[in-house]
Amino acid sequence: MIRNYLKLLLLITATTLFNSAYLNPTYAAEEHDEHGEHEGHEHHHEEEALKLSPQQLKDFSIELSKAGPGVILKTLDLTGEVIVEPSRLYHVVPRVAGVVQKVYKQLGDNVKTGEVLALLSSRELANAKAEFVAANSLLQLANSNLNRDRRLYQGKITSLRQYQAAKQAQIEAAIRRKAAKQRLLALGLNLKDIDRLIKDQDKDLTLYALKAPADGVIIGKHVSLGELLDTKTRSFTLAELSRVWVNLTLYQKDLQSIKTGQKVFIHNRFSQQPRQIAQSRINWISPVLDEKTRSGTARVILDNSQNIWLPGAFVSARVVLSETPANIVIPLSALQNIDGKDVVFVQHEDGDFEPQVVMTGKRDFNQVEIIAGLKSGQTYVSRNAFTLKAQAQKGAFGHGHHH
Repeated sequence: MIRNYLKLLLLITATTLFNSAYLNPTYAAEEHDEHGEHEGHEHHHEEEALKLSPQQLKDFSIELSKAGPGVILKTLDLTGEVIVEPSRLYHVVPRVAGVVQKVYKQLGDNVKTGEVLALLSSRELANAKAEFVAANSLLQLANSNLNRDRRLYQGKITSLRQYQAAKQAQIEAAIRRKAAKQRLLALGLNLKDIDRLIKDQDKDLTLYALKAPADGVIIGKHVSLGELLDTKTRSFTLAELSRVWVNLTLYQKDLQSIKTGQKVFIHNRFSQQPRQIAQSRINWISPVLDEKTRSGTARVILDNSQNIWLPGAFVSARVVLSETPANIVIPLSALQNIDGKDVVFVQHEDGDFEPQVVMTGKRDFNQVEIIAGLKSGQTYVSRNAFTLKAQAQKGAFGHGHHH
């Protein structure tokens, strides 16, 4: 009897506690406080919140940006090829025939204007130098004779005819010397070289210096020791690559959409650097189509001062056809997906990061419009947000950040 009474009493007590805890929220909260769980919530939150130091942000290459307006682009995808700008391509050809004595430069070497690429031994050059030396000596003699006959004529010691003959001889000598000098200049010698020749400082009249016509890099070499080169031999090919062209292929269906001046984004299709993108504009469009492919060409000029764009490389291009403004635009790299929802990691004033659900609108190859979930001026992770996504999926954020 007593045992049955005790069982009934325990059942009534358990029922009363269940109803109080689950049907009376106030009581449940009080019980929660009594056990110290609510008081420890802030401490628990501090453990779940994610805060990264400036050094950690740098180590993970995490970039922060302020949310703000931008434009969403409508683009047309094209393909193309990087080429050397024709006006910056130089074929080095000897101006005299000769045998190669020394080679100073190799493929891939960077050279400056006037730098010696190779030395030739040329009989033709020796003859030209000898002719100039002879013409120079004859002019000096003619000048001396003219000065003497001028004094004699002024002193009425010699006749006018003799003075005029000396003057004529001096003019002819000057013409021969000038012609000989012009020939040397045409063969590539400069005034300093000619001056050395006059002063008899040129010990070997046969040596011809093959020089670089411009700054550039050697992309072709067709010369070796002992080889006989003539005036048609392309001994070296130089390219000045600080600026290059990109020829984009235009098909007939795209011709009406492409205009000069349109903005273009060029991407190296095989680059190991995902951010290797250059921005330029359509510079020229071919007025005719290729007879075989029925395609045209659109030219884009790229700055290549960093030697990123190699002639011969294939590239992808996005030509901007239109731009649509939007209030909030962020890079696609900032957008992550967690549990099927698009999120952006925002940074609060205390430095903590939180994944914030957003609603997206229009997007292009690089950016996306945010319709809701992100306010203008908010600081968000614009690059390498996947690092924070990994932490969020491990539960580092718990139930979210609350302020």
